[in-house]
Amino acid sequence: MKPPYPSLTSEWHDNTYPAIDPKRPELSAKGKTIAISGGGSGIGRGIAQAFALAGASSIAILGRRQALLEETKQLIASKLPGTTFSTHVADVTDSLAVQKAAREIGQWDVLVSNAGYLSSKAPLVESDEAEWWQGFEVNVKGSYNLTKAFMPSRKPDSTIISVNAGSIQVPGPFSAGFSAYNSSKFAVLKMFEILAAETPDVHVMSMHPGVVDTEMKRKDDMPSPHMDAVELPSHFAVWLCSQEAKFLRGKFVWSNWDVQEMIAKRNEIENSLLLTANCIGWPFTT
Repeated sequence: MKPPYPSLTSEWHDNTYPAIDPKRPELSAKGKTIAISGGGSGIGRGIAQAFALAGASSIAILGRRQALLEETKQLIASKLPGTTFSTHVADVTDSLAVQKAAREIGQWDVLVSNAGYLSSKAPLVESDEAEWWQGFEVNVKGSYNLTKAFMPSRKPDSTIISVNAGSIQVPGPFSAGFSAYNSSKFAVLKMFEILAAETPDVHVMSMHPGVVDTEMKRKDDMPSPHMDAVELPSHFAVWLCSQEAKFLRGKFVWSNWDVQEMIAKRNEIENSLLLTANCIGWPFTT
């Protein structure tokens, strides 16, 4: 379909398609252990199901609410019994709880940093201080806690995917009222970009999941001209872990972008600052 927003690719997707089908042999997760924060509902639940479809041996889901974690486990395990599931109650802002979950899970192949928080919409000077900073606590500190706790137990050729937000690319005048969310998510993007530079043995990327009907999205009153199926970011996450996506290391991509078109732009993406957190125009030329 025609992109409803500015896009890197001319083809835009709002649902899954053959190139990112998790049942493709090239995307197989057989023998792999997957850990997903915010895995009890929404996009986290979708990603868990996608990796189960890809044949993952073990999937560990982390979240604050035991009931939702168990619901997700039962829902997927009943359909795809070949994958072992474990649930871990942990608020990502609680470093000790996250460390405990990391010890319980042990070695892993894929870590998905998905837990996030959308502070209430309000002009910065009218916002509630505690609620504004909650966005940074969950989005930035939570991502930090998760990464620091899990990195020591990574397996060789491991992958980290940070679920970010396309709204961080929206110019200030168009994102009024969302200073906490967009600022914290931009900080997270830079954090994982630096992590990629510091850990050359880990395939680190950030992705925008599209506009999906989730509990967080329903908190946001911004009109969306188009909604995406949860299968799109879920299956796209599996593709990001494949050999086909290795050129995207350290980059920020949208799940809506066509993967074949991105592959065709490989040299341009891999050898430039394209798709990185940057000040528009830098490096400046004369």
